[in-house]
Amino acid sequence: MQTSKGDHIGFWRIVARGLREGRPLTKCLDQARSELAGTAWEAVCESAIRALGEGATLSRALQEHTELLDPRIIAAVTAGEEAGVLDVKASEIAEALEADDLDSLAGSGSPATLDAEAAEIADYVASVVRAAIEQRASDVHFEPCEGGGGRVRFRVDGVLYEVETIPGERHAKVAGRLKIMAGMDVAERRLPQDGRILLEISGSRYDLRVSTIPVIWGERIVCRVLARQNIPLGLENVGLSAEDMAKVEHLGGLPNGIVIVNGPTGCGKTTVLYSILLKIDRQSHCVLTVEDPVEVTFDGLSQMQIRPAIGMTFARAIRSMLRQDPDVIMVGELRDLEMMNLCVQVALTGHLLFTTLHATTSVGAIRRLIDCGVEPFLINSALAGVITPRLVRVLCTECRRPADPPADHLIPREAAKIIAGLPGATFYEPVGCDACAGTGYHGRTGIFEILTMDDRIRQTVATPVDMAAMFNAARASGMKTMLADGLEKAARGVTSVREVVRVVPQETHR
Repeated sequence: MQTSKGDHIGFWRIVARGLREGRPLTKCLDQARSELAGTAWEAVCESAIRALGEGATLSRALQEHTELLDPRIIAAVTAGEEAGVLDVKASEIAEALEADDLDSLAGSGSPATLDAEAAEIADYVASVVRAAIEQRASDVHFEPCEGGGGRVRFRVDGVLYEVETIPGERHAKVAGRLKIMAGMDVAERRLPQDGRILLEISGSRYDLRVSTIPVIWGERIVCRVLARQNIPLGLENVGLSAEDMAKVEHLGGLPNGIVIVNGPTGCGKTTVLYSILLKIDRQSHCVLTVEDPVEVTFDGLSQMQIRPAIGMTFARAIRSMLRQDPDVIMVGELRDLEMMNLCVQVALTGHLLFTTLHATTSVGAIRRLIDCGVEPFLINSALAGVITPRLVRVLCTECRRPADPPADHLIPREAAKIIAGLPGATFYEPVGCDACAGTGYHGRTGIFEILTMDDRIRQTVATPVDMAAMFNAARASGMKTMLADGLEKAARGVTSVREVVRVVPQETHR
């Protein structure tokens, strides 16, 4: 195919214009493919769109076309992705090509098409994202305040901290910059939107899930940070005790049945699910998943993304999967009675199915199924077990110090009873130092409540639902509560008693 300098310049101008208009990068490339049809750039666009769909960055995709692209251009694209200013860099590249001066791309500032304030906002957003990654934040909150300003908060180890304020009337500009980066409609400020930013910083890849909602003073934006290469997958990494590890491995090795990983958003359900799936021999088993969204991709797993806009729902995907000769199926979430009954039928027809549910405790998950309308006899036939995780902060080993547990009247009665049964244990409390940014904690680990079905539990499910009887049957069958698991970890100095009490739901079953 033929190409020219004009085509090259046109490609970058199309990308820059589309990104500034708030269009996703793949849409920009599709537009360039259409306008440059019949040139070498058509093939570049096609391969880049395909690579982006597989989770690659644009700079990585363009490295396959070094015959057309000078290394200085690829370096500029990489810098734009790292700083979150790809539209700026695309304009710079077009102008450098037009001036026959690619050396100007090294260390260049904002192009003439952008004013100083726009470049400053872009730099500010990039600096906040970098700081969030450096501080191990899982979420970044940009919140508008009265008067046009705002504040930035990071969620680190499950707790929100205010980082800084956004002065003057800059919050709207910061929101606009984030929406451009996430491929959202910049002009739409009345409706919630969702988007995604893929970044590569210092050789590490990060996936930011961006959500906006309109509030009274402007748009509130939250970026969930997923370090794609640093997710602590593997059952040995999630905090399971030897006893609980054996239970989980048993559930993961069953030939059929439903295994529910249960709990609220952010409690570690997805990490536990993926860790179980990675234990399965994917060479001799067909493992299919349907998710919303597909957060991490793995070799040996066939992963589906639901797309309700075109009719690809969880229910439709599950029905289609059954015609694919699966051994193991993972369904992202049980959302309604139709899906619950579908999953029961999948399990009863000889498949092992993993899924998630939002209930407070393992016994509460069974109650939730019954309350949603699933017949108790179907639960008894299909359900194999319920894994309920929570995440507690890990004490900083640089500054923790021995301390007596809180007085009995300051903690739940059950917690005091468990602590009394741990004579001679050494408990610790947080202090705070430079290593943990003054919080006293660094990182998180899991505490678990694992219920495996047996005849005692099935008998209580079959009779009119009595939560206390079901809980007592589960305890008699060997279920350790989250509170007990957490306090045992506190007795080993992993976390503190106050942290366990803060995280564990204060439900009673008696």
